[in-house]
Amino acid sequence: MSSPAESTESKHVIIVEDNTTTNDLLCDWLKPHFNVTGYLDAEAALKALSHPCPGQTVFVVDYNLPGMNGIDLRAKLGEKFPTAKYILISGLFDEKLLNEARQAGYDATLPKPFPMPTLFKKVQDLFALPAAQPNLVEKIKQQPA
Repeated sequence: MSSPAESTESKHVIIVEDNTTTNDLLCDWLKPHFNVTGYLDAEAALKALSHPCPGQTVFVVDYNLPGMNGIDLRAKLGEKFPTAKYILISGLFDEKLLNEARQAGYDATLPKPFPMPTLFKKVQDLFALPAAQPNLVEKIKQQPA
């Protein structure tokens, strides 16, 4: 049985939110429970995250980011982190964006503003799910001929 410290260290939450105050608040709220890292834009996150973290990872991504929106970022992250879980946050949700988020592979969405316990619950729920399986086509491509 793993200790609470080991359990926390194996659960990574990556926040990509361009508003510094919101980013800090999200990170501070989740840090007592998970290993949390925050990035202020998509490019910084992609540059820093060169390989998957050991254990489970949940990404919390804002839709409206400078340089690249959250839908495009999800596609790029999915290449490096195919088994991670993803939450899209935004103050701009409408039916079109919700559909885009689903099609992009987001596991959950959360409209801003939201109560912190709601985010915590969504993250906890995603960690409780079995790890996502990489796309079957990708698995086939990776097999030796």
